Amino acid sequence: MAPRLVRNVLLWLLPSILAWLAITSFYNRFLTISAENLLHLVESPNVTRLLPKEDPAYISITRSDFPASRPNLYQVRVTDIHFNLFLLTALFLATPAVGMKQRLGNLAWALIISAFFHILLLFLWVKFVYATQLGDWSTAHYGEFGYNLFGMAKHLLDLPFKLALPLALWSAFYLRSLLPQRPAS
Repeated sequence: MAPRLVRNVLLWLLPSILAWLAITSFYNRFLTISAENLLHLVESPNVTRLLPKEDPAYISITRSDFPASRPNLYQVRVTDIHFNLFLLTALFLATPAVGMKQRLGNLAWALIISAFFHILLLFLWVKFVYATQLGDWSTAHYGEFGYNLFGMAKHLLDLPFKLALPLALWSAFYLRSLLPQRPAS
């Protein structure tokens, strides 16, 4: 079973990467709008703007209450937030001994879960910038607690959780059904 899975993942990897590249600009825009809307739910007044850069892989984090001399507070590479989608797609499509209809259905659910994760991660990127990257303003508005909370949350979700998400979702959907069943005693 494992050799077939590895072979199938390698076969699905290139089509998955091509599909990810094809949807990247749309997905970047979706994440940007969704994260900005989420930010507006927790801030008053709504001053955060996430603006696309010339390079569509990047966005600028801006605040309308900052002076015009500081139009871009920080820039984030949005594709770094969701590059794990091509591995997720390859894993779900490569699963042996499962019909294609079930694989596609499970992949759809996994993509929805991933989208919520990516929105949360971009939200945390912005809060991280606000809490840690703006000097005295960060200290005055977020303090030490916010510095630690948003710094740790962003780093945990951006590194280990983001990289583990495809395997964790694949395991949640398939691991129990693919493991050999023990006979009842």
